[in-house]
Amino acid sequence: MRAATASVAGPRVEGFAMRRTASCLARAMHGAAQRAGGVSPPFRPVAPRRAFAAASADDTSSASAWRPAPLEPVTSAYVHLPFCRRRCYYCDFAISVVGDGVESDAVRRGMEAYVDRVCREIRDTPLAPSTAAAAGKDWPLRTVFFGGGTPSLVPPDLLRRVVDALRARFGLAPDAEVSMEMDPGTFDRAKLDGYLRSGVTRVSLGAQSFDADVLKLAGRAHTVQESRAACAAVAEALRDAQAREDERVDAASSDSAASKKRRKFSWSLDLISGLPGLTRDAWRASLAEAVAFSPDHVSVYDLQIEEGTPFGKWYEPGVGPMPREEDSAAMFRDASRALGAAGFEHYEVSSYARAGARCRHNQVYWNSGRQGWYAFGMAATSHVDAAAERVARPRKMRDWESWVDAIPPLGATWKTDLENASLKTGDVAAARASALMERLMLGLRTRDGLDLDALAAEFGRSVPDEILAVLAEQPEGLAVVATRDVERDAADETFSFSSLKNQDDERDERTSRLAGAVVRLTDPEGLMVSTEVISTLIARMPSLEAL
Repeated sequence: MRAATASVAGPRVEGFAMRRTASCLARAMHGAAQRAGGVSPPFRPVAPRRAFAAASADDTSSASAWRPAPLEPVTSAYVHLPFCRRRCYYCDFAISVVGDGVESDAVRRGMEAYVDRVCREIRDTPLAPSTAAAAGKDWPLRTVFFGGGTPSLVPPDLLRRVVDALRARFGLAPDAEVSMEMDPGTFDRAKLDGYLRSGVTRVSLGAQSFDADVLKLAGRAHTVQESRAACAAVAEALRDAQAREDERVDAASSDSAASKKRRKFSWSLDLISGLPGLTRDAWRASLAEAVAFSPDHVSVYDLQIEEGTPFGKWYEPGVGPMPREEDSAAMFRDASRALGAAGFEHYEVSSYARAGARCRHNQVYWNSGRQGWYAFGMAATSHVDAAAERVARPRKMRDWESWVDAIPPLGATWKTDLENASLKTGDVAAARASALMERLMLGLRTRDGLDLDALAAEFGRSVPDEILAVLAEQPEGLAVVATRDVERDAADETFSFSSLKNQDDERDERTSRLAGAVVRLTDPEGLMVSTEVISTLIARMPSLEAL
């Protein structure tokens, strides 16, 4: 975990921590929960878990009564394209390094073989249980995300084969968001247009920095000049694509509903703070340059040094040439300030979007209690059944190839762990606690926050009280409780969610105080210490004792 010094309403804050993805945050939780008592000073020493009033007989807080709610029909898919020219010094992703001979026949054959197997995996994958149960209605994919690796090393014709395979197996909505990660220096305008013709509607461009020295120290394969050229090319190509799309829809027959579905073309720019050699001046300059290119979305990731990477061997957080901890915290504030001033909404810890430009696919991950996703390719993880474990594919190419070859014939029966009649109550309690922990981790990463009514309905009326009680004991400025009428600092709240919700005969102004209540972290101070807020909740909430 990254530790830093920051300022939240006066006192010092230690424990600045971020993760690129929710899965990275989850890996940290086991140890973070054990250390929550040592965070100082905004997170006070961990007291024993507080006892809350027993739930009513029909309350879902009962371990034996709880069952996960079924997912909505699954309409999202992730596809991993692992090819990279080289491994960046900070990267621990599952990739396949192809070197600089990307155009060689050997590399082309390897990519073709990989795409063949991905298409076979897609073809042989059953519909998610929730989708299969919704008979009589089509549920085509509404979001697709091509990640890597460097997907833009894959030729457009091979990408089109994967898109066609997804469409043939699951359907693809006419206005689906199809995102693709791309790196500067790996494509030109003709190749980019080929991706757009293949169905891509959203580009996520990994510039990471506009400082040449920082890129070199990070082991990136591209230059600042290539980043600038790529930004200009993507912006122009997507403007042209949107103009063509608007003309098509405007000219479409009024009696054709499908043809009137308007695709939205957009692009995102990725930056990484906390890189070695990065100063605040250089960081502010990169932010300013990013804003000047006017993307629809900006992702700002704080570097996390992973074990087994070159950075893990060379560097220690906060020790030169890594930025000092207080500078890393300041960079988080710089991004919030600069992008907010430019009209971007800070809608997730690492994500900023202009109005209407949130990444629809990533929002599925953050709503994993209700929504799931298919996944294909090496190291990809799918979530298609609320009552079953997620399926993580092997991280090594040969192991994944064998895994795909062993997929049972299409139509195999889905089995769910929690539907097993012999499942012990303790196992259900652990599953319930794990699901609740995930809701906390993912919800508190986002601007939308935690819906207390939804948590009460799914996990029991005591859960919102537990959350509010823990947050009420923390310093001001980290979290708020917002209703349709008012937003208050969570540290100031002394009311009880359960008692107000149970007063059905007293529909006065007190009862309405929590109507539609949402708990969310403040921007930037609360989001900056999101890992510590979450770990404190995990350490203190009685409902999570089964973890």
